Amino acid sequence: MINFNNSTFFYEPFPHSTLHNVIEESDYNKICSEFPETNLLNKMQDKRKDEKKFFKYNLSNRGKDEKKFFEILNKSKTIKKFYNYLNSKIFLEKLTEFLLKNHIDLKINPNQSFKNSLINKLLKRELKINFEFSAISSNNGFILPHTDGPNKIIGFVLPVIDNIDILNAKKLGTQILSPTENAYKFNYFNKTVPFNKTLVVKEIPFEKNQISLHVKTFNSLHAVGPIDPSNLKKEIFRKSITFFLEK
Repeated sequence: MINFNNSTFFYEPFPHSTLHNVIEESDYNKICSEFPETNLLNKMQDKRKDEKKFFKYNLSNRGKDEKKFFEILNKSKTIKKFYNYLNSKIFLEKLTEFLLKNHIDLKINPNQSFKNSLINKLLKRELKINFEFSAISSNNGFILPHTDGPNKIIGFVLPVIDNIDILNAKKLGTQILSPTENAYKFNYFNKTVPFNKTLVVKEIPFEKNQISLHVKTFNSLHAVGPIDPSNLKKEIFRKSITFFLEK
C-alpha cells in the first residue's frame, strides 16, 4: 500500500527520508475524509505541571484509550486497511528492502510476525506498530525538540490534509534540528530540548500524500512549530497519522 519508489534519502544529521505519492490518490482522499474529528481526540497532558512538551491532541492504539481507538478504526474502512497493512509482513519486507537499498541496516527480520511467541516477548524481540491520530492547533501548537523513546526504531508521519487552508500557516512542517550545546548532543533517552538550544537544519514540508520517516538515533532531534497562524483567518488543525515501528 506504501510506494517506496519515489523517495529522497538524507543522512545528516541523522538518517531520514521523504516518500512522495505514497498511496493511491483515492485511498489518500478517503483516509483524509475518515480522519476522526478533533473533539474525539485527547489533549496530551504533560507528566509534570511545570513541563510544556507539546500542545497537541492525539488518540493511539496504546494505553487507556485503546478501546476508543479501535471503535473509531473499525468505522473507518480505508484507515483500517492502512493500519492492517502496516501490521503485515509485506510492509516489513518493503521497508527492509528500502532501508538496505539506502545503506541502512537495522537488523529487521521481515519474517518476524507482529504476533510473536512468548519466547520472543521474553527476549524483547517482538515488533509493534504504535499508530496514532494526531492534531496540532494552528494557534501556536507545537511539539518540543525530541529524539523519540529508545524503544522506537523508525518514526513516520503521513500528513492528513482535508482543508488546504492549513497550508497557509507557517512553521507547519517537521523541523530537523541540531543542538547548539554539548549537553543535548547525546540524547538517546528522549530528553526534550528548548527550541532556542537548537538550529534548524531543514524543515520537511507538510504535503499531501507524502510520508516522512526518520531512524531513531541518539541525535534524531526533530520538532513541530510553534505553528504561526498569522496567515489564517481561524484556527485549523495540522492533522496527521503518526506511526512508529517499535521493539
